[in-house]
Amino acid sequence: MDLDWLETFLAVVDRGGFTAAAEQVHRSQSRVSAHIASLERQLGVRLLDRTRRPAAPTAAGEIFARHARDIVAGVGSARAAIAALGGLGQRSLTLFTTPCVGAALFPAVLARVTSERPGLRVELAERSWQDMERRFVADGAGLAVLPRLDAPTATGLRERVLWRESLKVVVGVEHELAEDGGPVPVERLVRFPLLLCRAFGDGESEVLRLLTRRGVIAQPRVTADTPQTLTSLARAGVGVAVVNAVALAPLDLAGLTVLELDEPDHSLAVAAYWSDVLLDTDAGRRLHRAVIDAPVPAGAERFERVARAG
Repeated sequence: MDLDWLETFLAVVDRGGFTAAAEQVHRSQSRVSAHIASLERQLGVRLLDRTRRPAAPTAAGEIFARHARDIVAGVGSARAAIAALGGLGQRSLTLFTTPCVGAALFPAVLARVTSERPGLRVELAERSWQDMERRFVADGAGLAVLPRLDAPTATGLRERVLWRESLKVVVGVEHELAEDGGPVPVERLVRFPLLLCRAFGDGESEVLRLLTRRGVIAQPRVTADTPQTLTSLARAGVGVAVVNAVALAPLDLAGLTVLELDEPDHSLAVAAYWSDVLLDTDAGRRLHRAVIDAPVPAGAERFERVARAG
């Protein structure tokens, strides 16, 4: 059984169809169909109900999907561990993060680690919205610091929540929300065109998740990759930006008003992820300790320490 078949099958299940799955796995739709057919032939059962639109897993497909996820995650975790160990052995570390977290956390972390290990080489890979968990596993990162993943699936990945930060509403100084001042209720927020950062991974942004929990369906006027772009758009009067507090700390906020969001449950958690192999070397242990000990960035609050294995 080919591992590619499993990855293709899971893409169809997760994305709800052959066309969307083909885009995710970067294969033609005919190749996706061939992978699924080969898998069904080998198992002797139908995994997908093709009479439905979009295609949905059969009862056998649902059961097989759970096992397929474990297999793909286990192989990916093994690859990541070997790749990370190889990099550590060559005094090189690959770290995954987002531009916001990278700027807020890693200057102090890497200043400490490189002073303790002057010969250490670091690749700091910053992504704003790509599937970071998939890249972490595939590319053999030693450590990642990311907005908290809903459910880490890679076997052996450890998690430690580092901080929580709130969401802020940013408008031009002449906007009516700025004139009113005070916390902005969600019901009033959605009356204005929204400016949001692109969702992390393949899911919804934190703001859209919050609105969904409140039973509100909204489409942003502009979706951008960086908080800098959102605040510039807000300054120009394009709409109302909703940005996490840590991202705002280093920005030029001239001509803008930053307001609180009147919602008790709207914080964003940021966590560190690593595989056990990171702690098998001196450089890895030093990096891990520097991240865990680092002060939380401006605009964030330290979160209760939690650890879990995926």
